[in-house]
Amino acid sequence: MSDTLKTPGRPQRRGFTLIELLIVIAIILILIAIALPNFLEAQIRAKVARVEADLRTIVTALETYFIDWGTYPMQSEDEFDTDAHGLSQLTTPLQYLPELPFDVFVGSQSHAVDGVPVYFEMASTAIEANLAPFLGGPPLNIHAYALYSHGPDVIDDFDGEGDWPFGGAAPQCFDGIVTWTYSPTNGTRSKGDIQRFGGEWKTGHWCLNGLEIAGRGFDCPPNCS
Repeated sequence: MSDTLKTPGRPQRRGFTLIELLIVIAIILILIAIALPNFLEAQIRAKVARVEADLRTIVTALETYFIDWGTYPMQSEDEFDTDAHGLSQLTTPLQYLPELPFDVFVGSQSHAVDGVPVYFEMASTAIEANLAPFLGGPPLNIHAYALYSHGPDVIDDFDGEGDWPFGGAAPQCFDGIVTWTYSPTNGTRSKGDIQRFGGEWKTGHWCLNGLEIAGRGFDCPPNCS
């Protein structure tokens, strides 16, 4: 009876067995496990390249600002705290940059921490403009800045940047101003900040990548020469 229902000349269709489906799924998962780390590594490398390009752009603006004003902008926190938003001086009142780039490792134009955009951070020897009249004369005769991104580990690896580079006489590599520079040779996700230094950044007393720096302004308080 069943033979009379078969269509002449048309082969019967056969579905996959459960074992075959499991084998296919296992192969797909293996391919994903191989490809995903490479994809994530490529993402990190692309972000590092983006950050390095953005930092170069800001450095050019900082040096132009210095030529015009004889000092660098004051310290700048990533969320532009009330007393630490020096990088905003690059966009207003004079426009050295049309807009400030974001640190893509911790923020973007569509993402912010607590509703506040996340920019790069900067330690600076400059003093807030509203404090300069009370300190007498130019803010400082030492001009330097340390501009940095949090890097792939998304951690601020710059300790004591508020006092940089004047850390006093304590051993700076153990208890003082300490910072670490990101290096992809240690792994794309390794610790450290992506940094750019400018001006007399080797002055003062601080520690960079385990090396103690003691320049002409070894223990220089504000407004010293």
